[in-house]
Amino acid sequence: MKKKLTILLGVLLAVLAAVYFLWGRTYLTRHFTEVRVDDSALEGVGAHDWGRTLTVYFTRVGNSNFAPDVDAVSSASLMTDGTQLIGNSQLLAQMIQKGAGGSLYAIETEKKYPSSYNDTVAEAQKEMRDGAPLALTGELPALDEYDTIVLVYPLWWGTIPKAVESFVQQAGMAGHEVRVVVSHGGSGAGSSVRDLEALGVTVKAPVLEVFDRDTVAAAGSVETWMSAVGN
Repeated sequence: MKKKLTILLGVLLAVLAAVYFLWGRTYLTRHFTEVRVDDSALEGVGAHDWGRTLTVYFTRVGNSNFAPDVDAVSSASLMTDGTQLIGNSQLLAQMIQKGAGGSLYAIETEKKYPSSYNDTVAEAQKEMRDGAPLALTGELPALDEYDTIVLVYPLWWGTIPKAVESFVQQAGMAGHEVRVVVSHGGSGAGSSVRDLEALGVTVKAPVLEVFDRDTVAAAGSVETWMSAVGN
């Protein structure tokens, strides 16, 4: 009997170890590791002549009521330079702007999301279930003034966040060709490209997919993508 219990305990420990290495370690790395970033993250992106370029991005920074100590334990979508929070999509947008120049535009919603990552995930699911467009703040850009439009966003529930969908509709992005960059936690671009196209947007291939925790070191991937997508 004692031998059987020992074997059973060994099997249980092996299963727990497998769960940790396959899921737990990734979760802890993504949600409980402070990620530091500085200007060196932009190095490696060369110059690209895309004409008048507008890079539009959506991130939790600027759209969430963060707790004062949130930078001490960053979530999958946040980094810090030691003084302020930086969103993954924001950093990717800055890399693209370094290469193509032009303007940055941050999508901002009237309502603010919770500080908690899990609560934000739940709120995003509710938004998609309700289906109602979100009210945005700030003056919308005049898309016709640009030769190139880039859209950078995180994958939420397998598709574009409701804020991005609302921007596409309210800014009149239908009929425009857009270059797309997606930050994700393992699902790639999900159905987001198809869903953008369903809104009338033409997505120029290839799409750049960046895993959340790789964002800080994504300059090389951004450079490769900018060269591949062309002028």
